[in-house]
Amino acid sequence: MPSGAVAETRAPIEAVAGKIQEILRRPNFMVAEVVDTVLERAIACKASDIHVEPYKGAVRVRYRVDGVFHDVGTLPKEIHEQFVSRAKVMSNLVSHKREVSQEGRITMKLGGTASDLRVSIVPTVNGEKMVIRIFDPMRALFELEELGLGGGLRDKLVDLLFNLQGMIIVTGPSGSGKTTTLYSCLQKISTDLGKLASIITIEDPVEYDLGLFAQMQVNRMQNIDFASGLSFVLRQDPEVIMVGEIRDTETCEVALQAGLTGHLVLTTIHAGTGCEVVTRLLDMKMKPFVVASAVTGVVSQRLIRTLCADCKAEYQPPKQLVELCEKMTGRKDMQFRKGKGCAACGGTGYRGRAAIAELLVMDEEIRNKVLAIPSTSELQKFAMARGMKPLLLDGLEKAADGLTTLEEVLWVAGVSTKYLPL
Repeated sequence: MPSGAVAETRAPIEAVAGKIQEILRRPNFMVAEVVDTVLERAIACKASDIHVEPYKGAVRVRYRVDGVFHDVGTLPKEIHEQFVSRAKVMSNLVSHKREVSQEGRITMKLGGTASDLRVSIVPTVNGEKMVIRIFDPMRALFELEELGLGGGLRDKLVDLLFNLQGMIIVTGPSGSGKTTTLYSCLQKISTDLGKLASIITIEDPVEYDLGLFAQMQVNRMQNIDFASGLSFVLRQDPEVIMVGEIRDTETCEVALQAGLTGHLVLTTIHAGTGCEVVTRLLDMKMKPFVVASAVTGVVSQRLIRTLCADCKAEYQPPKQLVELCEKMTGRKDMQFRKGKGCAACGGTGYRGRAAIAELLVMDEEIRNKVLAIPSTSELQKFAMARGMKPLLLDGLEKAADGLTTLEEVLWVAGVSTKYLPL
């Protein structure tokens, strides 16, 4: 990013608190101006979420940028209700109800670009806590080649996609880019196999309207949940179905059956690793032969912060980390780098994120192993012996290439908290 564009595209987070306090010092300030400032500056700072958290004496406002929280400042407790009420009005919610959870959405234009803000409000003992997730179409990456997936993993995933049958599951914690990966897979199919595949999605909610295929939204008021929606779309002659998330046994059963009957089903499940997904399906009382036959691949992924191109420089990590990287990667040609911190990255040394991932491909030997109902550790060892590259190794290779730091990889992969990169 050119240095001159920094002020337009990444406003310093530290300046947000100053702007809020400037408004609050005015004798007759409007709470609406405070709300607009918090929202607009969050979009400018490229935050993914805004957290408004009430405590006994004040209200804390935080932005999540590249997966990490940054304090924006505090609001006086006496304007908390007005602040939340203003956001409710903007998102068409009931402003006077403070004892119930509510969800809504705001469309906000900044610099000619419209961003979609999803508002979630829950009551707490100190008042309503509000979290706003920001969907900025200018930051949406839906090209599979641009997600940061390793070339070998990406090629195997494309092979599974182009078979147009079975179930491919993406797993990881909240905010790990699962939906973006699914959208990227769908766009790849639509672009390369558009004449062969009818695509439809069932989402809760539809995060991005891609305009490339039919996208259906869960509507519980009309008795349309994931399970019933999946039953409906199976009558639409689809080749490819995306189910936003497997949340219950009924949805899981219908999705697995769809994968067995010549459809390609793409979905997500919350789990730690690809092997945990398989054992979780078995724990949900899915029949082992159905799981082994229907599931063709499981992607487990996390998002790592990538180094700022404007301030990254060579550095020498702690010796034990270098030895770990050498042992796991088998490499000697490592180029470790670290961001010094500059205006472009807000002093963090990082700018942007990329995926680290592992792919469990269900070949015949792994299918036979699943039929024996293995433990997660047994299946993990077996899959690695069959050539599956673990998520940690993918991250270490990216650190060795200078894309991120070793400390960041270990933190995101959950290996160590001793080297937190904060």
